[in-house]
Amino acid sequence: MSIGTVTFTPRGADSWADPWGEYAALRTHDPVHHVVPPEHPERDYYVLSRHADILAAAVDTQTFSSAQGLTTAYGEIEAIGLAEPPLVMQDPPAYFAALVERRRREPLDDPGPDTVAHLVAAGRADDQDGLVAVLGYVFTMVTGGNDTTTGLLGGAVQLLAADPAQRARLTSGEVPVEVALEELLRLTSPVQGLARTTTRDVELHGVEVPAGRKVLLLYAAGNRDPERYGPDADSLDVGRRPSQILTFSQGSHHCLGAAAARLQGRVALEELLAAYPDFEVDPAGVRWAPGPYVRRPAAVPFVGRP
Repeated sequence: MSIGTVTFTPRGADSWADPWGEYAALRTHDPVHHVVPPEHPERDYYVLSRHADILAAAVDTQTFSSAQGLTTAYGEIEAIGLAEPPLVMQDPPAYFAALVERRRREPLDDPGPDTVAHLVAAGRADDQDGLVAVLGYVFTMVTGGNDTTTGLLGGAVQLLAADPAQRARLTSGEVPVEVALEELLRLTSPVQGLARTTTRDVELHGVEVPAGRKVLLLYAAGNRDPERYGPDADSLDVGRRPSQILTFSQGSHHCLGAAAARLQGRVALEELLAAYPDFEVDPAGVRWAPGPYVRRPAAVPFVGRP
C-alpha cells in the first residue's frame, strides 16, 4: 500500500520484528502518508508519523474524533455491534458529563470497588445491547493492561540484552529502573498506533485530508522522531528522561492504565535485574503475536545468569 516511493505496511506476527526503517522513511519523506488499498480505494486512510503532528492530533478531539472507532476500518462501531461504544471510543465531554448528571439523579447507596457490579446493578446489562456494552468495557480494561504490558516487558529485555552498557547502568544503581522506564516505554511503544476520524477538512504538510477519513496516529514513529528526541532517538539511553512520550497517547484519551503499567513494568524489571543482572536474548528466536496495532512478543528466548 503506497503512494509514490514511500510505503506503509500494516504489520502482524513476525513482520513486527523491525518496523523502524519504514517509520523513519515516513517521517522524513511522507509525514502525512495516504494509503489507498488497490482492491478497495474507498477504504483509504492517512498515516501521521511525526511527533508534533501526532501530539497535535491526539489532543484535538474536535477535529480528530475517536467516536468512529480506533482502527483504520470504516463502520467499525456497527461491525462490533455496540449500542454504546466503550469509553476509549467516546469524545469528551460526552461520557463524563452524562455520568455526573446520572449520578445526581440516581446516587449509589454503596459505591464499593466493583465497577462491573455497579454496571449490572444500574441495569446496564438488562438487555442484549447493554450486555455487549458491559462486555466491551471489561474487554478494554483486561486486554489494555495485558497485551501492552507484555509488549513493554518483552521489548525491554531485548533492548537491554542488546546494550549491556545501558543495562549495567541499571544493575549498578547509576540509573533507577523507574527513571529508565520512560525510555523503555518510548522505544517499545506496545501500542504502535491507533486511528481517529477527521470531522473537517485538514491540511498538513501540503496534504489535504478530507472530513470523514481515517487517520492513523503512528505513536511508535513519533516516539523515535529525531526532531523531538535528538539525532540518537533510535538508541537506548536509560538516563534520557524523555518527555511527552506518545506510548499512552496524550490529551483526553491518555491511557487510563498508564500508572498501573508503569508500576507493573518497574516492579517486573527490578525483580528481573536483581535475579539476573546478566542475561542474553536470541533476537532470531523471538516470536511476535498477531495483530496490526499492538507490537508484543509471544515468546522471547531468554538465558539469565545470576
